[in-house]
Amino acid sequence: MHDFSRYIIKTTKINITSDMKKTALITLLFLSIFIIRTNAQTTNIDQVFNNKFKGSLISSDDNFPDFAIGKDSMNLLLISLHKNFDISEFKSKTKFSATKLDSIIHFLEGKNYIHRIGNQYKPTVFIADTEEVINLYKYALPISKEIVKTVKESLPSIKEKFTKSNIAQTLSFEDWSFYILSNVLIDYGQIENVEREFLKTTSRPQRNGKYYYLSLIESNDKNEPVGIYGKQMGAIHIYGNNSIGLKVIFAENKISVSDGAIFSKIAKDFLPHLLEILERNRKYAENIYKEMGYSKEITFDEFYIWWFHFIYTKATNLMTAERMLKVSVVKGNIITQEEN
Repeated sequence: MHDFSRYIIKTTKINITSDMKKTALITLLFLSIFIIRTNAQTTNIDQVFNNKFKGSLISSDDNFPDFAIGKDSMNLLLISLHKNFDISEFKSKTKFSATKLDSIIHFLEGKNYIHRIGNQYKPTVFIADTEEVINLYKYALPISKEIVKTVKESLPSIKEKFTKSNIAQTLSFEDWSFYILSNVLIDYGQIENVEREFLKTTSRPQRNGKYYYLSLIESNDKNEPVGIYGKQMGAIHIYGNNSIGLKVIFAENKISVSDGAIFSKIAKDFLPHLLEILERNRKYAENIYKEMGYSKEITFDEFYIWWFHFIYTKATNLMTAERMLKVSVVKGNIITQEEN
């Protein structure tokens, strides 16, 4: 369970230390290599080279890639393989020699980014183009609706717990509804629980000695890929889907140790309901995994942990439509770790 007591919301001026700058720079450099500008739409491999994909990680501590995946168009090779283009087409497009291409393939195999299935190479990371994104949200809807229904039933208890917080003495539940009902209840407060309790896994995929999930998602949105909520950067945690170019406009609000414990209690109490919903829909999820073709290249865990982001994002949007929560103007809160 996440400890929410060690966070402080800062929505005025942020002072970033040199270490934080270094971590943020590494993250930005890593993510920037995934951006591929859209110039034209075609029906051949040119589409891979012309469209824009964004990379995201689920990781902690120092678990992140130790190489630039944009080098030698390695990210484009992953997308090409996902879209079932033959390696010979990629070779022709890049004009790489056979020796160079073999070297790239060997390198990616060693990093556990591709693997051979039958006589084909396939990526081991989650990739979704625009059509797949549409379907991922569409198929998420039934599960998201169940989550929203259960959140609605739990609202009286959640609000009652919130009234006991120090925050509630100066701010309303509506002010915190986005953060609590989305981030605490079904996103950051639960993601590790979903891994451990639903997927029954104790570690993330190992890639060259590091442990992390990675995705490449087609998106022309200037914010988070296809509107997905949630983002972390170094010691700063930005929650929302507008973290790029985020304008800080809120007042500073400290989450005390006792308030953090209340948030943790809210997440813990909702967890059995969430797990029951996910378990009830396990067979449905396995069918989607197969029908969308992901079973032919990545593990169910790798697929589901990213699909869960679509599920809770859809649930958040449904709660917004039903006025159960109010998304802030900047669609997010900035949280930095509290000093000891």
